[in-house]
Amino acid sequence: MQDSSHSYSKLRILSQSPNGYIGQCNCCDHYNFVFGNFLFIFTEDGLNGFHAVLYDQQHIHALDAPLPNGKSILFPSPIPNFMLSFSEDELEEVRGLFQETLLVMEVDKIFAHNK
Repeated sequence: MQDSSHSYSKLRILSQSPNGYIGQCNCCDHYNFVFGNFLFIFTEDGLNGFHAVLYDQQHIHALDAPLPNGKSILFPSPIPNFMLSFSEDELEEVRGLFQETLLVMEVDKIFAHNK
């Protein structure tokens, strides 16, 4: 349920691709990761943790044959019986979103430190 004081439209977009984006919420400093038809809301630690898992081969399951929707990579979630499916190109797109976002965040920290 949405908190009436929270606005999903007031985001600073940190990274964007054809299928999604990562934005920082102006009212709570959480990060919205949108890709396709899903939305994850992360703290900074959660965002970094998800990024690390994107490169952990123990969490990514490449299928021998693609699913009927053409996706061949499964990514488990902490929710039981819920997995995300990606094509190889989509997984690389998601990784790119996170890499770009983390670079922007690092630049922000450098400029904040120099003030």
